[in-house]
Amino acid sequence: MSDPGSGSQSRSRKFKSFLKAGFSRGLEKSKEEIVKGKLHFEHALGLGHQPNVVPPGEPGVFIDSRMVAIGWHPVPGGGWLAETSLGQLVSKKINNYPDPTQHWAILVGDYCHQLWMDENLDIIYINGRRAENEWTTFEVGKTRLNDEALRQAGEMVIFNMRERQKGYNLITNNCQNFALNMLDAIQIGKQRDFGTALAIFQRATGKGTVSDLFLAELPKTEEQDGKTPDQVVEHASKVMDEKTTKLDTHQSLN
Repeated sequence: MSDPGSGSQSRSRKFKSFLKAGFSRGLEKSKEEIVKGKLHFEHALGLGHQPNVVPPGEPGVFIDSRMVAIGWHPVPGGGWLAETSLGQLVSKKINNYPDPTQHWAILVGDYCHQLWMDENLDIIYINGRRAENEWTTFEVGKTRLNDEALRQAGEMVIFNMRERQKGYNLITNNCQNFALNMLDAIQIGKQRDFGTALAIFQRATGKGTVSDLFLAELPKTEEQDGKTPDQVVEHASKVMDEKTTKLDTHQSLN
């Protein structure tokens, strides 16, 4: 006569085996979905380094100043970015945060200068040609730097930001932070400081050397339209804050 408990133990083992197999299949399915989601996300956003479009040359200074604008345009896939925990982008302690589908950049002349992300969601610098009607822009300052000097300024700003925090963060390490940092570096009134900072950056990275001629050409401290450099950055920050949609942590991004 068989032990009544043996059947119960057998059923228990089978049930545990079934749960374990189901859990394993679910785990593999979850991993598969994460990979698919990550690939979809990367494809939608176009993550990764992009070719430099600024013509090669030496950093230099224009006699006449050029207008510096901050601008934003929609980013496909930005909503998916905010809804995931990938990269720890949104802190639960933050009640509201910038709409991640609004991407900000610095625009001067024919080019835009941007913070972007690589495949690991670490911040990088990219530039591109300024397409007509792509950006909603706001003029915030002036610069005398040429396009190559501006490109190097963008690289320098990202390098300094990565020294503090390499990974992208929707609150503390984003495109708005980059735009303000770059504006501060390139604007009239700060370009002597920029020359010194660029020389330090190039020594640290081995990316060329700043010529004495370029440093000598940099204008002395001056104000633009009666504003100090700090006031220019403060104004730009206010504009971005007012023009960026704020989302709360319970609001859908769809």
